[in-house]
Amino acid sequence: MKIFLISESFISIRENNVKIATVIDKANSFLKNLQKSIQKFDNFVFICNDPVQFEQNDISADFIAKAFKAQLKEFKNVIVLDNRTRQDAKNILQNADFVYLQGGKIPVQNKFLKEINFEKNINSDATIVGKSAGAMNLCEQVYNYPEEDSEVGGQKWYDGIGLCKYIIIPHFNLQNGNEFCFGNFNLLKDYYLPQSMSKKLYALTNGAYILIEDNAIVYGESYVIQNGKIEKICENNQFKILN
Repeated sequence: MKIFLISESFISIRENNVKIATVIDKANSFLKNLQKSIQKFDNFVFICNDPVQFEQNDISADFIAKAFKAQLKEFKNVIVLDNRTRQDAKNILQNADFVYLQGGKIPVQNKFLKEINFEKNINSDATIVGKSAGAMNLCEQVYNYPEEDSEVGGQKWYDGIGLCKYIIIPHFNLQNGNEFCFGNFNLLKDYYLPQSMSKKLYALTNGAYILIEDNAIVYGESYVIQNGKIEKICENNQFKILN
């Protein structure tokens, strides 16, 4: 099994602020590593964030599938795993060649993944890409920090699927101070740094990712937040083996 924990390595193409396509990013060898990792192009399984958002799930899966067709190879079958197909989840997962976990809200997807027994049913030969919340939910522990005032005071920690040990912070951007400001709180000062006193957080910028196979390798600009300090561990166009 090969696992990619990505922040944003499938790039949205927009016109007039409307998403019209998706492109697989070539930066930090993502497209190259993805091509090397996928052994068969039979079954692409798109795992939703919200299992009841049927129309959006279909649209998002179609964007990803078309990106593969244009840049790598077309999959024979594209299966969207949500409430319409959950009754066949075991068979779908056992026959998956490539699995993409959509980003979005952590708790909703976390619940769905456990209900379909993802970690028990997934094909051990599959290549898995988790984007943003999808990447976070693949790990042993998931830090559910708020992104708006209404989420302040909610449950902070969830048990993830447990396929890897890292605690992921996606979309990290130290160059833009406003990136951390949501409503009446600051993610960096109020959440990331305090939690780092007891947890080790791996912060990935958009375009950075962790590839887990025989070992774990981080590609692109990324950081470790630990003991109230931020340390850059990798630059763009470079990679580093993690402990």
